[in-house]
Amino acid sequence: MIRGTDGRFKVVSWHDAFAVVAEIAHQVKPEEIVGIAESMMALKDFLNKMGSNNVWCERNGPSPNADLRSGYIMNCGINGLENADVFLLVGAQPRVEAAMVNARIRETVRGSNAKVAYVGPLTEFNYDCEHLGTGPETLTEIAEGRHPFCSALSNAKNPAIIAGAGLLERSDKDAVFSAVETIVKNGNVVRPYWNGFNVLLLNAAQAAALDLGPVPESIQSIESAKFVYLMGADDECGFGKASK
Repeated sequence: MIRGTDGRFKVVSWHDAFAVVAEIAHQVKPEEIVGIAESMMALKDFLNKMGSNNVWCERNGPSPNADLRSGYIMNCGINGLENADVFLLVGAQPRVEAAMVNARIRETVRGSNAKVAYVGPLTEFNYDCEHLGTGPETLTEIAEGRHPFCSALSNAKNPAIIAGAGLLERSDKDAVFSAVETIVKNGNVVRPYWNGFNVLLLNAAQAAALDLGPVPESIQSIESAKFVYLMGADDECGFGKASK
């Protein structure tokens, strides 16, 4: 469908639709083109040929850190969670976001009395979980060794931290992840034969997107875009601010 001069959408053939896309795409500058995708590689190649590298992926936020793969995946894997004896959930709600992860944590808690703590908005868990706080202030206290939970982390044999994907979309995500990284270091969460740092992404395509590298050149690119190509993307990504 395309929007007519009267502002209403009308049904057209694929040939006519692609003709409109081609016409608009060749009227704008490369830096004014943005793509938001699920079929990432195809769109990335297409935009690169148009001279643009502004490819966004849903849920990964405007400027994800894709330098190290270990910074955005489940490093210990779902099966590895059963080896953890202390869990710290940071903005992650496995019960509603990842049923398999939640089931494995619940099984571990019931089987080995593993301790679970959570930082984030109030929510419900189907296993014992200590709510430490709601925001970055709590993370700072843990990172600086001023929180009672620090002793549980330091005494754990295999501590596991699970950061929620929602952190990627926060405006203060750099500060939040910096605090988490300090906790990981101080709590000996990553060491030979055990990597307990995990990021719980909501969609399988998110990790693949970060692997392929579709990261926008600028956070403001979506706001200044004059041509936005949505390929299989239907969630809110901020593209409502684009001029066309």
